[in-house]
Amino acid sequence: MVGNTLIQQRRGKGKSPLYVIPGHLSAGKVEFRSLDARETDSVVKGKVVEILKDSAHYSPLMRIKYETGEEVLLPAVEGIYVGKDVYAGAAAPVEIGNVLPLKFIPEGTRVCMIELRPGDRGKLVRSSGTYGIVLQKTEKFVIVKLPSGQTKKIHPLSRAMIGVVAGGGRQEKPFVKAGNRYYWTRAHHKIWPIVSAVAKNAADHPFGGKHKRNKGKVVPLPKHGYPIKYGYYGSRKTGRGKGGATVGTKKKS
Repeated sequence: MVGNTLIQQRRGKGKSPLYVIPGHLSAGKVEFRSLDARETDSVVKGKVVEILKDSAHYSPLMRIKYETGEEVLLPAVEGIYVGKDVYAGAAAPVEIGNVLPLKFIPEGTRVCMIELRPGDRGKLVRSSGTYGIVLQKTEKFVIVKLPSGQTKKIHPLSRAMIGVVAGGGRQEKPFVKAGNRYYWTRAHHKIWPIVSAVAKNAADHPFGGKHKRNKGKVVPLPKHGYPIKYGYYGSRKTGRGKGGATVGTKKKS
């Protein structure tokens, strides 16, 4: 195999800025305010001062200014509006846009922007149209149903925001024209259009190049090998079905 590494190797975590949305397109970091004693014991009042949209996030954002002078960006929830008073803290009412520890949120409530650990400022359920449901509460953990359908045990002091992230149905709207998709992929640093492997240059894919239209017999690649998966990989059996040996799946005894 001659040529450069495959795209799935080049776009690995942090290897190249080519596949990362540039920071100047982002309105800022989306996270809760830092956890402090005031929020743990009582409540902090804030107000929604702006609802905005940028190219780095799929959901609309809302800018909240708290009475402490802090400003934060959070995913906008359905039903929110500019000028609405929101609260963060253990004593906050259970209303959309408010941030509370999970132990104070009633079972069956829809939540988003959930912390994995207390004070990490929100890691789960942030994308447009998503929400989690508080299923069960105990002294040691709270069980939350995630958008994937899986349930997760989370620390009861982890914070979450009440409501459903706005922008649901975003993927149902068709692009209609190729030009719309071009500008959308350009803003999100996605590769488009994507052509077949045999239509690529030799440097971009093992099947590429002018003289590689007829690839001949393809050799299956191991299932647990390096990230060079192309063609057939992880085959359960090889050969013509006459007791062929397994490739890349058997463990050495």
